[in-house]
Amino acid sequence: MARLGIAALVVTVALAAAGPGLGAQPLPLSARVIAHGEFAGFGPFGPPPLQTFTTPRTFLSSYQQSATPSQASTWVALLHREGFVAVVAEQLGSLTANRGGLSWVMELGSPAGAKSELAQEVRSDESHGPVSRFVVGGIPALSAFRLGTSSSGGDNILFSDGRFVYFVGYGWSNGATSARAALITAARTLYARVHGHSAT
Repeated sequence: MARLGIAALVVTVALAAAGPGLGAQPLPLSARVIAHGEFAGFGPFGPPPLQTFTTPRTFLSSYQQSATPSQASTWVALLHREGFVAVVAEQLGSLTANRGGLSWVMELGSPAGAKSELAQEVRSDESHGPVSRFVVGGIPALSAFRLGTSSSGGDNILFSDGRFVYFVGYGWSNGATSARAALITAARTLYARVHGHSAT
């Protein structure tokens, strides 16, 4: 092989080894939630029903309704310090009765802000009741836990990547069957798809 060809091959191998983040195209928030087919048994089954929140208070009032007014005000102040940009949330229907899912992504001002918010989200979620943790390999900066019981509760996965925080979870009632394996697969698929992509 010519010297130029060898050099080109070395560069190609080095780029491949560097991982998906190098040269990755920017992704909008709307492309950072669960896509069709990624969460087996759950939606979206058609055009995703996305909600966009451009202020911390509107997001918290929709998805952290158990927070007291004082807690909400403190959290809003924290989100502003973390450089809150926006949230896109997606409700995930289920093919099984008495189940439903949720996927959302939050953009903050920096990776440090995202890690701070991940810790805050976990503290808030875990204050809602008994918690049992489970392991999800392959995703750094992650928290995975169950709230409730085997007959009524929810499995939740939160992780941060760059300046983004991601949530994927599902809940069940009346003894609906567990979907934890599908949830873990969905979270790993999402992480692989969004890892290293900057904001638009």
